Amino acid sequence: MTTARRRAAATLARVYRLGLLVASAPIVLGEYFDTDTGAAYGVDFPTKCRLAARMLWNNLRLPTGSSFVEHLVVATQILQIPVDDGGVVVECGCYLGGSTANLSLVAGLCDRTLVVFDSFEGMPEPDEADRAHVLMQSKQVHTYEAGSWRGSLSAVRDNVATYGDLEACEFRKGYFEETLPPFDRPVALVFLDVGLRRSAETCLEELWPLLRREGYLFTHDVKHMEISSLFFDQGWWRDHLHRDAPGLVGAGSGVGLHPQRNGFGSLLGYVVKDPALDGFERVEERGAGAYGDELLGASDGDDASTGE
Repeated sequence: MTTARRRAAATLARVYRLGLLVASAPIVLGEYFDTDTGAAYGVDFPTKCRLAARMLWNNLRLPTGSSFVEHLVVATQILQIPVDDGGVVVECGCYLGGSTANLSLVAGLCDRTLVVFDSFEGMPEPDEADRAHVLMQSKQVHTYEAGSWRGSLSAVRDNVATYGDLEACEFRKGYFEETLPPFDRPVALVFLDVGLRRSAETCLEELWPLLRREGYLFTHDVKHMEISSLFFDQGWWRDHLHRDAPGLVGAGSGVGLHPQRNGFGSLLGYVVKDPALDGFERVEERGAGAYGDELLGASDGDDASTGE
């Protein structure tokens, strides 16, 4: 295949994926545009449209490892935090501030502080277990070295000042094992984009006790089996946080946000701290019903999942 044909094929593939993303937006972002989301903060539909457009624009202008769609999923949960629940939003790992700029916008709308933890010197020297990560769903092996994903504090501040809400931000410079242990403020929501399992362990050990009950902790490393497996590591959670492992929504493939060759996925996943299960729907699994009932939506009077 000639270079021109390869470029044309790549362009068609991008247009196709973009078309799928646009077509799926009402489903992917349905919760974000729900009238209840943000209502307590006075964030209405036009405001949400402007916020989404600004996040998209920022994503096109700023280098970032995460997408504006992923940022909007995180924003949805920030907008749904009860107003009376205190706590800051925490971001660990910000690179050049692309995600920081977008998250600062929604933090500012909700009158919350976004506390950003980063070395601003890139990753620390990885140990042997972290030098290579397996991404099974993507059929890739990612390798790391000291200094990877470096963004200086001055560059991040400039980017947030230009594209986000700098007044909503606080920056904590240094490696996580230095800056997180002294931190003791209540936390409403966490966004991790740290790359290394050792870094994820430090963040969880220090931030999980501070996270409010029913608070969301997002991680942007769910395709990394070394990090996804941490959320199921019963021994680690019992040894370090004295509780059972909480699991992880999106482990291995990410929540379905972006069109991919074998379906929808992303690098984003999440866990909810101590969810109130009494508010969950109870479904009796009796074996009746055909595959797809959940997608089609059985009526209350003809629920195959309950056998009625």
